[in-house]
Amino acid sequence: MKVIRDSIHGDVFLTDLEFDIIDTPEFQRLRRIKQLGTTYLVYPSANHTRFEHSIGALHLAGRIADRLMLPDEERRNVRIAAILHDIGHGPLSHSSEELLSRYLGLSHENIAVDIIINDSNISKILEKNGIEPATISRIISEDSGYLSKIISSEFDVDRMDYLVRDAHHTGVAYGIIDLDRLINTLEISGNSLAVNERGLKAVEALLVARFLMIPTVYLHHTSRIADAMFFKATEVAVEEGYLDFCALCKMDDYDILNLFRSSRGYVKDIGRRFDERRLFKTAYTRSWYEIDKKVKNRIIGLRKNIKKWNTIEDQIAEDYNIEKGYVLLDIPQAVSLKEMDIKIIKDNQLTGIDRESPLVRILKETQKAQWSFNIYTLKEDAKRISGIEIESYLL
Repeated sequence: MKVIRDSIHGDVFLTDLEFDIIDTPEFQRLRRIKQLGTTYLVYPSANHTRFEHSIGALHLAGRIADRLMLPDEERRNVRIAAILHDIGHGPLSHSSEELLSRYLGLSHENIAVDIIINDSNISKILEKNGIEPATISRIISEDSGYLSKIISSEFDVDRMDYLVRDAHHTGVAYGIIDLDRLINTLEISGNSLAVNERGLKAVEALLVARFLMIPTVYLHHTSRIADAMFFKATEVAVEEGYLDFCALCKMDDYDILNLFRSSRGYVKDIGRRFDERRLFKTAYTRSWYEIDKKVKNRIIGLRKNIKKWNTIEDQIAEDYNIEKGYVLLDIPQAVSLKEMDIKIIKDNQLTGIDRESPLVRILKETQKAQWSFNIYTLKEDAKRISGIEIESYLL
């Protein structure tokens, strides 16, 4: 048995098998991938990594397994799945995942499965210990019952850890979650998980924390600008032959930023802007409720039509006499809190949390207010674009 000291959970105990997995090059790469991507440009201490988050997820998976009194084999497998659930993340975490999803149709879970089941150091360690790699990959990537729910569901170990950890490292005050109460009120219901009614307030606290963390951290306007710049620079790097998207899967933060620095032209300029924190500015912004439904549907539709998205950016740049690549559209996914689908066990009956909590009903009604459509450009050009009639480019 080995022990790691964690800033959130204190002492985390690991088996020799888990420690062997941690020592593989594939897992050590997570030390060089920031948990919050470009958010370090907003919150200076947001330098925590997927490495420590994965260890925290393992710790919480073990606690849940103990609470549910799972058999030893299931306990072992769910802990391994927890520590490997983010092994497929690329540089700057969700920033690169957005690109890989756009161009290759891949999520970090897809990439994780490929790493686990193919001829990697991890697959060899699992097989050496009598564990089928496919068994672990199914827990991570499929809805294979309550073990999968521990890893990915409405209140999984992933979000339990990252909400507390992200709040701690950014310094915001919204990550106060009663993990003990959440875990100790979990129960197996059928082939899934639910919380008994004694845990209702703890679930509400988790929902409030997530609701507040979205605009404060996860969709902070400055990190959204940095993400848009990263997307465009990476796309141009691929177009100009500096990079291909398949290689992006295996890179870390240092790799991609060094690639930007060593490139030329636009890509090099964006790399320099990251280094010097000279980011674009918001020229135009509209909230969910400020945009006509027809226009809003066209905007959201652009997420599935990257060619059209890029064409509109280039057309706006041309119309306003701005260099290509220096007008960026930001179209986030509609905000959706999976946690609102949590099931509560009350009087031995399964019910939705929104039926038991007026607070959750309020959050459900207001979550769309966190979405906005934005256009970013250079500071000196922002004022000129601010009065743009975006409808003329979309309709």
